[in-house]
Amino acid sequence: MTLTKQPTAMSSMHYHHLDAGAKMVTRGGWVLPSRYSTVDEELECIKRTVGLADISHFGKLRLQGELVELDLGKTIPGYGGTPRGFAVVTSPNKEGLVVARLASDEYLIVTRTGHSASVAESITLPGCAQLGDVTSELGAVRVIGPNAAYVLDSVDQLDLEPEYFPNLSCTQGKVADIHCTIVRRDIGGILSYDIFFGRYYGDHMWESLVHNGLPHGLAPVGMEAMGNIWDDLAQGNQDEE
Repeated sequence: MTLTKQPTAMSSMHYHHLDAGAKMVTRGGWVLPSRYSTVDEELECIKRTVGLADISHFGKLRLQGELVELDLGKTIPGYGGTPRGFAVVTSPNKEGLVVARLASDEYLIVTRTGHSASVAESITLPGCAQLGDVTSELGAVRVIGPNAAYVLDSVDQLDLEPEYFPNLSCTQGKVADIHCTIVRRDIGGILSYDIFFGRYYGDHMWESLVHNGLPHGLAPVGMEAMGNIWDDLAQGNQDEE
């Protein structure tokens, strides 16, 4: 028997999307929520209150090793280094490469969907360093909108208030009693936090954020709305040129 179809991946929060009535699509080998209501309603939620997006499909690499900063600068275009506790975005106007330095010898590298293997192959590191693809091991969500910090304040044990945790900060700690990595990455001036955690905790993470986010106007948002945010940002940059 010959298999003609490529396998598709599902996030650990897949059935929550179905229960919420999401329209699902397949892209980059993943089954993803395209939208839950209308794109306009989801965009309004992102801009006025807060949206919750499943971004588990992003590629994720974990890098550990001493003295790798120089090697990263040589092998990742656009990366010029970053201090501990901060991240660098090599493609600021789209879902590009994010390098978050969590400790002096630990990094989380986030890539576009399906690009983790090619990025890993392009990185040349000293023999003492370890680079692993953890895309399938980590679930991820994005909490985006003016009320994002209020939602996280109700479920985390960290101080992620915007004045103390500026854009492109990163840290590790507990969210909804789960150990997570958090990267603040604002999009077009909209407050946004990307949260990465063990995929087996996906149900608990999604339910906790939805429950605690309801008083702040939280609603799930899909790929179409997130794509429109990036399109608006790119158009705005073109208008300024």
